[in-house]
Amino acid sequence: MGAVVPLTLPWNPDSLHRAPTADGAHIALGRYLPRAQPRFVEPVILCHGLGANRYDLDFDDRYSVARHLARRGFEAWVLELRGRGHASSPARTSFDAQAEHDVGAALETVLSLSRARRALWVGHSKGGLMALAHLGRNPSAPIGAIVTLGSPVAFEPDKGLQAFAALASPLLTLPYFPLRAATRLATLTGLPPKPIAQYLVNEANLEPRVVRQAIYNVSADVSSGVARQFARWAKTGRFDAEDGFDYFAALRHVRAPVLLIAGSHDKIATPGSVLRAREVLSGPVDTFVAQGYGHGDLTVGKNAPEEIFPRVTGFLERHASR
Repeated sequence: MGAVVPLTLPWNPDSLHRAPTADGAHIALGRYLPRAQPRFVEPVILCHGLGANRYDLDFDDRYSVARHLARRGFEAWVLELRGRGHASSPARTSFDAQAEHDVGAALETVLSLSRARRALWVGHSKGGLMALAHLGRNPSAPIGAIVTLGSPVAFEPDKGLQAFAALASPLLTLPYFPLRAATRLATLTGLPPKPIAQYLVNEANLEPRVVRQAIYNVSADVSSGVARQFARWAKTGRFDAEDGFDYFAALRHVRAPVLLIAGSHDKIATPGSVLRAREVLSGPVDTFVAQGYGHGDLTVGKNAPEEIFPRVTGFLERHASR
């Protein structure tokens, strides 16, 4: 018989910091110092996706973009937005509040402690949209370069996202999506129900033990305010704020270099919905479509450490100061 694989994953960054936001919430930041001689001036902030937490980009020693960056000589900061993990859990929030205040607090905290003038950003799914939306409203924000992993900026042609939103719509009346409890229950079967799982990952691209550990550790409850905003985007095709601010149009204010990474088999953030950003962004844009990858497996796919992580670090190294 094989060894029993524990479900619970440890999380031991070099230090943990909680920071207040301007609107009364708190975020959490796990700091990884460079594992060898520091090579770069700018720290990197890594932000998880919708319904996820710190484990999204810092799963374990193999599947961690954060630790990969630390081994390459970067200082890496794993961000948890309000409402999950080590951050506060306000009853109600929105994408807009997180993009404005959580990102702002992360930048202020990281730059103060790192004594740097700007930060670099890596975001999975919603985590990439956080930086783009923040820079859209605050073009002078100190973000020097951005990597997005499966971050859709266009929703109208994205039938997969619309279908996924329709499946989840019965839960929109709740104060929050009880995603954490639901996924803990799903560990008994190995995956969420097939109609939902097919949107979350390409199961063939995951180690079996990673499937169960990811379901158990990565998920986080989603505020209904955030969920309703995403559902509205899927229905209307607009990427905008509750006050009408057009995030997609505001991408023209983003002059920082951006790397857009998409999964060829992603049914939530199709390659077309991710790469549309290059039509509006004002700065230099690189793109990469990862063949055989779905949505969640962009960070924990079998070969992500060899196929995805080096592209992320290579891009950041080109745009970092030494």
